[in-house]
Amino acid sequence: MTAFSSLPQASPSGSAHIRQPLWLSTLTRLSHYVLFYVLIFIAIRGAASSQDVLPPSESTCVSRDARNQHAQQYPELVSGNLNGTTLIVPISLDTARRLIPTEYAIVEKAYRTLLPSFPDGMYPMVAQIVHDHDIQVFAYNMSLSDFTRASFEFPFLDIFGDGYTSFRWTGTSMISASNTLAIEGAEGYGMTVHPASFNPPCDAYKALPGGAMYASSRSSNETRSKFMTLETRPSLRDVPYPLSFIQNVTNQPVFSDTKVCDYYLRLFNSTLADTATPVVGKVSANLEPFSGPQSWNGIYGWRVATPFLEPPLPSECSPTA
Repeated sequence: MTAFSSLPQASPSGSAHIRQPLWLSTLTRLSHYVLFYVLIFIAIRGAASSQDVLPPSESTCVSRDARNQHAQQYPELVSGNLNGTTLIVPISLDTARRLIPTEYAIVEKAYRTLLPSFPDGMYPMVAQIVHDHDIQVFAYNMSLSDFTRASFEFPFLDIFGDGYTSFRWTGTSMISASNTLAIEGAEGYGMTVHPASFNPPCDAYKALPGGAMYASSRSSNETRSKFMTLETRPSLRDVPYPLSFIQNVTNQPVFSDTKVCDYYLRLFNSTLADTATPVVGKVSANLEPFSGPQSWNGIYGWRVATPFLEPPLPSECSPTA
C-alpha cells in the first residue's frame, strides 16, 4: 500500500471503480505520518521536472516480475504489478472474533454466498506474501522502489453497520526494510509495520528442490521474532477456492482504522493473471494479531500476478464502493 502526493485522479473504465480522494475532509483526518509523507512527495514533485524519477528501484538486485504495462493508461494513479501467494486459512469464527476489533462485524453471509461449502463455524482469514514491482505515477514521471510485504488480513468486515459492504482489515504488516517510503505510506493508514528482510529479496517466491515454492519474511528491527513463511505446491485437482474468490477478497477496501481506506484495485482480467496457479501448502508465522507463533498445513490458495491501481492519497472510508 502506497500513498503518493496529491495528484488528480483518473477513473479507469470497466466495472471496477477507484474512488476519488475527498480532498479537504480526508486531509483533516490523515495521521501525522501521511501528512509528513505527502510533504515529502510534494517536495520531490517540485524537483521532478529536473530529476525525472524518484530514487531508482532495487539497485542491488533485479526482479523477474513483468514490467508495468498500464502506467500510461492510468497516468495519474499509482500503478504497478503485484505478484505473490495468497492463501485462505480457515479459522474458527470464535478465534476470528477474538482477533478482529469488536466494533467490526463479520459479514458471514457474504463469504458463504461465494463459498457455499465453506465449513460451518469457520472464517476465511488471508495469509499472503506479495511483491510490488515497477511502481509508477506516469503523469509525473515518478517511480518507487520495489518492496515485498507479508500480512494476515481479515476480509468481509462490516464497518458501517449496513450488513452488506465488505471491507478488509490489515492491522499489521511486514514490509521490506529498505523501502522507508512504503513503510511510512502504510503507517499513514494507521497500520503497525515491522521492517523486514525477505527471502527471496527481489521476487515474490523462489523454487525449492522438488517443485515447491517458498517465500519468507523476518523482522529486522528490535522485534526480530516476527516472521512469516509460506511453502506451497500446485494443487490442480483440488481447488476449494476459485480465483474469483481471491479477486473478491483482495479487492475489498483495506483499512487499519476507519478514518481512511485504501481503495487498491487488482486487475484480474489482465493477461498477467493467465498463469495463475492454484496451490496448497503450509503457513508458519509469528505476527499480529496473533500473540504467538502459529502454523497451519494443507492450506489452499493461489499464486498469481496482476496489475494494480491505487489512488495517490488515502480516501475517506465509505459504505458504498
